[in-house]
Amino acid sequence: MTPRTQDLSLRYGSAPRRLTPFFYLELSVYWFALSLLWTGMITLVLQQIVERMAGDQKDLVLGWVLGAGAFVSTIISLIVGTYSDHSRFKGGKRRPYILTGTILTVPFLLWLAYLGSLPPSMKLVPYLALSFCLIQFWANVATSPYQALVPDLIPKERQGTASAYMGVGSILGQLLSFAVCSSLIHQENGLWKVCIVLSLALVAAALYTQFRIVERPATDNPALQTGLIETLKHSFTVDVKGNRDFFWLIASRFVINLGFYTAITFIAYYASDTLKAPEGTATKILMIATISGLVGNFPAGILADRVSKKLVVYVSCIVTGIAAVLFLLTSSVSVALIAAFFFGAGFGAFQAVDWALATNLLPDADEAKYMGVWHAAFTVPQVFAPLVGGLVANLFNHGAAAVWATEHFGSGFGYRVVLSLVLLYLIAGTVLIRPIRERVYLKLSENAA
Repeated sequence: MTPRTQDLSLRYGSAPRRLTPFFYLELSVYWFALSLLWTGMITLVLQQIVERMAGDQKDLVLGWVLGAGAFVSTIISLIVGTYSDHSRFKGGKRRPYILTGTILTVPFLLWLAYLGSLPPSMKLVPYLALSFCLIQFWANVATSPYQALVPDLIPKERQGTASAYMGVGSILGQLLSFAVCSSLIHQENGLWKVCIVLSLALVAAALYTQFRIVERPATDNPALQTGLIETLKHSFTVDVKGNRDFFWLIASRFVINLGFYTAITFIAYYASDTLKAPEGTATKILMIATISGLVGNFPAGILADRVSKKLVVYVSCIVTGIAAVLFLLTSSVSVALIAAFFFGAGFGAFQAVDWALATNLLPDADEAKYMGVWHAAFTVPQVFAPLVGGLVANLFNHGAAAVWATEHFGSGFGYRVVLSLVLLYLIAGTVLIRPIRERVYLKLSENAA
């Protein structure tokens, strides 16, 4: 063992291991499963259940259900991140949380399937929201520590490459989720089948991570020396002044994800109510966007280790913004499908570089907690995007502006207004990237890695 390799093993938490493509793929397996889960949940499963339960009020109900779940996700990510950073398990400080959170997610996925199979009624909406909140709770017990494995195990100068593989795992999870969930959900007992498949995939990925990803034992890890109240305070205390670049990134990521979640939340209703497209068009749009995400994601992640990450973010946001304009203006299904390609490619590139930039700027202490903050810029937009988008869509489709909008622009105009928000979010998020100062790290030699 060379001195350099020994230093890496101590800093990054495992026995020394070559940073091969296969290792990066292994590390991304659980991210693939999480992507499989949340893509199916947010774009298909909840959409169908809410539409059956709420009818014309689907916009508002979907927004509130997603918002409640994302709020729970944000809070639990910060708290569990703090405990994970200071855990002292022999098996490491991340994997015990991943396995426990995954196993306890499964019963609530099955409860969600049960609720969705009952005769539709608005009285079931509170139970639907509760089940989704509990899924978010336990899934994020696993997610927050898992996200810290990249800064734990990968040197900063290689984290762009690692991010590319994580992005590929995410996009493949989205793609498989669209394919499997859309084919199963319309079958007899379709919700049960979807939730069982998602549960099995999540458990399998957690077990794979448990046995294949090696952490250094955390028995010597500094333990929390405070009581519950002090620990909770520590969970929500962050050093903004000392990590300004990291928090500029958080602000940018928050706003850009507002655009992304606004788009994917309402794309199905946009296709059916605005474009008057045939059934299945929304799935085609999402599939094309997901496949094209691979076109942008992997090259962007590799480039992130070689050129300015900010530059790649700028380009990705411009491409995504052009796609948003096409969605906003077109009445053609064909143009919408072309727009989906560019939207996916642009956002796929953003996802890869966003992760790389986050780990580049991440503080060297309390990694899981700060990755929880970073994750909040992914989950909190899930609160506001559906709420704001739902209110806007409802105003122009069923509210005070509905008659005027229908007379001048046709039915479903509210979803065009919602898509105009996507463009504004992208512009604002791009501007917020500007103050960030990237860190530069010396390259590792191939022998050391």
